[in-house]
Parts: sequence; structure tokens; C-alpha cells
Amino acid sequence: MSDSPQYPSYPGSDEPGGQEQPQQPTPPGYGQAPQGPPTYGQPAYGQPAYGQPAYGQPAYQPGYPYQAPPHTNGKAIAALVLGIVSIVLCYLGVLIGPGAIVFGVLGKKDIKQSNGTQTGDGMATAGIVTGIIGTVVWLAIDVLLAVSVAAGW
Repeated sequence: MSDSPQYPSYPGSDEPGGQEQPQQPTPPGYGQAPQGPPTYGQPAYGQPAYGQPAYGQPAYQPGYPYQAPPHTNGKAIAALVLGIVSIVLCYLGVLIGPGAIVFGVLGKKDIKQSNGTQTGDGMATAGIVTGIIGTVVWLAIDVLLAVSVAAGW
């Protein structure tokens, strides 16, 4: 007898000791899709995910007009920039602030009439508010400065 234990053999096995090694499936070659069902709910390799167009297909359906994404209104951007500048620049806020207010009001009007093709309503509102703040603050400072100069302080 040998030192290693003898195990019973299974029917159809050719190995001594009766244990046949299971055959491992060969992985697909480079550039080939794996065979078999997809795992864990993932789409098969090369297949589009749910709701996405197939590779090389347009993202929109033929027959439907292409709708460009909305863009930000330029007057709303100008209102916000002028409103911030009217607060930051010394003594010029009185001159720049009303411009921010005008651009903000015109921008909000354009956005409302665009039927969703333009955005920036919040920027226009912020431009109006900062324009009012810049105008009022710097107007108050200018008046106080003029009064102090006139009083001889």
C-alpha cells in the first residue's frame, strides 16, 4: 500500500483516484462579446442601456424636430454683472446701478416671452436687486459726502 489515501472514482473519470478536473470555460477573445446572459441586470456588451440610443444612432427620433437646450439671456448676465459692479466700484454705483436695473427688467421680459428657450430669470432678479442696492448705498454716501463738504467738516 502507498502512503496516500485512495479515493473512490466517479463513473466516467479517467484520472487515478477518481477525481476529474472540471473544465473551465475559455474567456472570449479580444474584441469579442462574452457569451451567455448578462449578469446583475447589466445589458450585454455592446447593447445599449435602457433608454439610450444604440451606438452610432442619433439621440433623437427621426420625425421629431431637434430642440436646442435653453441658453442664458445676455441681458440677465449683463444685469448681474452691472449690479455687482455698482456695489463694488466706489461712487460709480449711482451711475451703473440704474443700468443694472434696466437690463434686469428687460432680461426678465425677454425670458418670459421666450417660451422656455432662454433661462436666467434668477440672474436678472439678482441684477435688479444688486443694482438697487448699489444705487441706494452709493447715492446715500454721495449725499452724506456732499453735506459734509457743504458744512465744512
